[in-house]
Amino acid sequence: MQRCILVVDDELAGLRKVHVEGTVPDFYETIADTTDPKFESLCEVAKAVAAAQQFVGDEDSAGAYFQTDDAVRDVLLSVQFDNIASEELKDLLEPFLARSRRVSQLKNDFLTAFPASEFIVKFVGAPRPILTQIAECDTVFLDLFLEDGDDAPVDGVQKYLRELSANASNLTLPPIVLMSTHNELNEHKRNFSAGSQISAAGLMVLPKAKIAEPQFRAAGLRLSFDQLSRQSSVAHSMRAFIQSWMNALMRATEETSKTLWNLDASAMQQIHLTSIRDDDPYDEHLNELLSREYLFRVESDSDVGAKIKDLDAQFRSHFAADGKELANRLIAPMTDVDTSRSLMSHFTWLGVRPTLPFMCYFDEESAERVSRSLPFGSVLCGPTLAHDTQCWVHITQQCDLNGISRARDANGTLIFAVAEARELQPSDNPTASTTDLVARSLQIDEGGMRREFDLRVRVGELRAMPLRSVIAQARHERLRIIGRLRSDIAHQIVAATTNHMSRPASQLMLRPALLRSKVFLQSNSLRNGRTPLLETAKKARVFSLTQERDLYSFQDDACVEISLWLARELSQLNINVAADPLCTALRKGWRSDKQLPGGILAKVREWVGLDEAYKALENNDVANGQVQLTVVFER
Repeated sequence: MQRCILVVDDELAGLRKVHVEGTVPDFYETIADTTDPKFESLCEVAKAVAAAQQFVGDEDSAGAYFQTDDAVRDVLLSVQFDNIASEELKDLLEPFLARSRRVSQLKNDFLTAFPASEFIVKFVGAPRPILTQIAECDTVFLDLFLEDGDDAPVDGVQKYLRELSANASNLTLPPIVLMSTHNELNEHKRNFSAGSQISAAGLMVLPKAKIAEPQFRAAGLRLSFDQLSRQSSVAHSMRAFIQSWMNALMRATEETSKTLWNLDASAMQQIHLTSIRDDDPYDEHLNELLSREYLFRVESDSDVGAKIKDLDAQFRSHFAADGKELANRLIAPMTDVDTSRSLMSHFTWLGVRPTLPFMCYFDEESAERVSRSLPFGSVLCGPTLAHDTQCWVHITQQCDLNGISRARDANGTLIFAVAEARELQPSDNPTASTTDLVARSLQIDEGGMRREFDLRVRVGELRAMPLRSVIAQARHERLRIIGRLRSDIAHQIVAATTNHMSRPASQLMLRPALLRSKVFLQSNSLRNGRTPLLETAKKARVFSLTQERDLYSFQDDACVEISLWLARELSQLNINVAADPLCTALRKGWRSDKQLPGGILAKVREWVGLDEAYKALENNDVANGQVQLTVVFER
């Protein structure tokens, strides 16, 4: 049975007058002058085209006909135009003709990628197809073009996809690939999944410039289709889960609102009284109660439970037979690193820090308010937070702080763990081993800009001193509160500090490393024994390499690009390998000194700087007749 590929592209559906005007703005003004030699040349071409002969009997008829879309299709894009048109006319139309050649090449790439023996390829223009047409297809390639009523192409496409998602309900949408010649598509790449309400697992962004690259073209289109098709069920389950979750949040908001109104001020006063008697911070006390009430409403929603169960089943289906390793790692071409980091930041840190000053003129007054002004989990540092800054993590149990506050005891002992700040850059994703205890992603506004830090706790290194000594040192070092850890995270620090035999880091506090790397193909059959994957004629491309323990993988569309490059380079060595299994292996992860599909040995090297990454290559690495993929990452 033939599968259906729907290509929604205003150009591929057929170039029209509007496309001529977009590339040669003065063309129609030029041929409006019937005495211009270019007009006469165009008439000669039209007379040689059977479909146009009847419209060029006189100058007025010809002038009117040349203003139509039919004239673009039958005359400007005809073989006769190439053979008969004057050089002056061709020079005038060259920008449009160049566009036509690019469109023709792209169309041929689609037809080559999806041969008629297996696929039906449909090219359509505006208006964008309705849901019933989309649902009949196996994949949709959607160009970024303006429709009537659109203010901007990105907004128009996002609105269209949102409507598709809403109308689809339980219907599985096919994978959707967004294409464009506009930079706007890449600029909004991160927001497309949220803006369209379609899972990134079923949505890919492919700039037309990328498709036009020699190593991509038909092979890249087919590989993108194959990779996305494997995860369409996951994309559907993800979309269904998020929609169910959002509906549950709305219901939870209504139910929690009822709870709040029923409690009203009297009950709130009782909660406040309880927190004051315990010397607990009122905001934390109240937020904890209300957040659990809110979460309970979502947790108890049966539809959310069903969708989570389905999502779990979908993810399990991508495990290998042993149930320990992934057989297929989902391609995520629109992963938003900032969102991922923020999620972990919100998991680790409270959304509010204490605002009550913890340093008072009298030490007894400081003691009275310490349970609220410097609660359990507070983090202190000096006036400047920078890389390698030493921080204090307050781990005095809250009940002990409450006792100090009630007794106004300035001699009560406070205990702090010592942590070291590591500033994160946008591309950073440092490794934390199982012996490290790391509080992730403290996001803070410093010096008028948003900065982000990991805090690595130096387990076993403590500061314990009377409150009055803490206040004195805080004044001397100008200490301030920069954040507050959630109680469960702070308790892990307590556990690690009091017992070095306990596991110091939970799985949720670890992150895989994100490394900058270059890739090389090594073989004795190659000139110099190696060839890099180039971005320009002389510059090797830099990729993000993920390391999780001893497992390496490429993310985004890097795995697609590298697998296509490998397949092409190896074919020149008379070694035939399929790009699809290579792409899957590069994404799901591989180990150094192990073979990839096709018998390619993969090795990982490190070097002090990527500008000289080639120096990490070892000539005796590769035996005669063997090929090796060597990935060099920056130390």
